[in-house]
Amino acid sequence: MLDFANSQALKSKQAKATTASNIIKNVILSDLNELYSSAEIDVLQQAQQLIEDGKNRIRHLKEKRLNEEKQRLAVEARLHERAFEVALAALSNMTLAELYLLNTSFAFQSSSAVSELIEDYDHQHYLTTVQSWLDADVSTDSYFDLSPQEVQEGWMVGIAKAAVEIISWPNLKHHRNYQDPSAAYIEPLGIPDDFPAAIYTDVQYTNRYRLSADCLRVIQALTEYEENEEKVRSILNSLGQDT
Repeated sequence: MLDFANSQALKSKQAKATTASNIIKNVILSDLNELYSSAEIDVLQQAQQLIEDGKNRIRHLKEKRLNEEKQRLAVEARLHERAFEVALAALSNMTLAELYLLNTSFAFQSSSAVSELIEDYDHQHYLTTVQSWLDADVSTDSYFDLSPQEVQEGWMVGIAKAAVEIISWPNLKHHRNYQDPSAAYIEPLGIPDDFPAAIYTDVQYTNRYRLSADCLRVIQALTEYEENEEKVRSILNSLGQDT
C-alpha cells in the first residue's frame, strides 16, 4: 500500500490514478474496444478495477493523513499556548524599564517574524508618554494615549510571542528528517528547561551595544516614574498605618 508522509503527495497520486482509469474506461473500452479481443477486454476491465481499488486506498490514506495532521496541529497549538504562558509569567515581576529594554532588544533580532511580533514604537513618543504620566506638560499629538498598565500589557504580550517564535521549530512544531527515506514526522522537542530565561538573557546581551541614546532616555524616564510610584505607595501605606 502507498505510504506517503503527507496528504499533498496522495492527492497527486489520486489524480494520476483517476486519469489512468478514465483513459481505460472512456477511451479504450468505449471508442477502441473493437481493436481488442474479448480476453484483452477482460484484462483491461480488470486493470480499471484495480485502479479504482487503488483510488479507494488512496482516499483512505488521505483521510488518515488529514487526521494525523489535525492531531499534530492540536499538539503544536497546546505547546505554543503553554510556552506563551511560561514566557508571559516570567515577565510579571519585571519593571516597565526592564520590559522596555527587553522589548527594544527583541526588535533588533534578525528574524522578520520575531520583529513583527514586537510592538512598533518610537522612542521620542514613548518618552513623551512617560513624561505625561509624570504630569509634565506635553503636546497632545506627540505621545501615546495609553496608561502604564496598557503599555505594560502590550510589551509583555509582544515579548512573550517573540520568545515563543524563537523556539517554535523544532521545540514546539513537528519536524522531518528529509534524509530518511520515509521522511516521517518527529515529535516536537518540547519547551526547554531554561525557557524563557536563556532567551531573554541572550537577546539583551547580544544587543546591549545597539541601544540608542533616545532608548536610554526612555528607560531613565520609566525608572523615574516607577520610583515616584513607589514613593507614593510608601506614603499611602504609612498614612494607613497611622490611622
